[in-house]
Amino acid sequence: MIYIWIAGVFLLLAALMMMKIRIAIEYLHTDDDDRLTFKVRTGFGLLRFKKEIPVIKINQQDMTVDVKEQTNTALKNDKKRRKVGYREVFDNTKQIKKLVEQVINLQPLIRRFMKRIHITKLEWTSVLGFPDAALTGIVTGGAWSLKAGTMALLHQIFCFDSQPEYEVIPVFNSRSSKTHLTCIFHFRVGHAITAAFRIVMNWKGKMRGLFKLPKNLSGSTKNDSSV
Repeated sequence: MIYIWIAGVFLLLAALMMMKIRIAIEYLHTDDDDRLTFKVRTGFGLLRFKKEIPVIKINQQDMTVDVKEQTNTALKNDKKRRKVGYREVFDNTKQIKKLVEQVINLQPLIRRFMKRIHITKLEWTSVLGFPDAALTGIVTGGAWSLKAGTMALLHQIFCFDSQPEYEVIPVFNSRSSKTHLTCIFHFRVGHAITAAFRIVMNWKGKMRGLFKLPKNLSGSTKNDSSV
């Protein structure tokens, strides 16, 4: 009987390691309206999570941003509104800077995991226009260069299952600003667990080396037995 339980546990672990996490990101910008949506699906399609940020409003008085968030899961729907100011952004920036400084030596491990991320769909369409036709042409050309450079960089970091699609549509003699970005990618839970384990072990080694005292300051040695 115990062998059946052991076999069941191994099968469950194998299924967990092979399970995929699928993430879909959609960003829509139309003039002053911005909408950002995250969708996560895992558990062979049984577990779903959705988070939407449909409204971003700038307050001219205190220069803060009102963010309205909506979270949808299988258990509950949650709506909340919060205010983000320059202090919150500054504090978060300092925390991110410290984190980057600590993991700068972990880049090979992170890059190895990123190569395990498969991007199945990437579409990026922008519509740009200004009253000045010459300015529209210059900005459109710059946007094309920016997108081409971004795609080349992403090809070096991630694994693409299909070629990304991107374009810039100019609108002459009229002011227009629209962007629609869709990105769908997935990775296996086993790859994420392996990468996290390696990062944690490497991080602990770095921390031990950081607080390790030199030998001449660490206390007595065998040669200190006589005076």
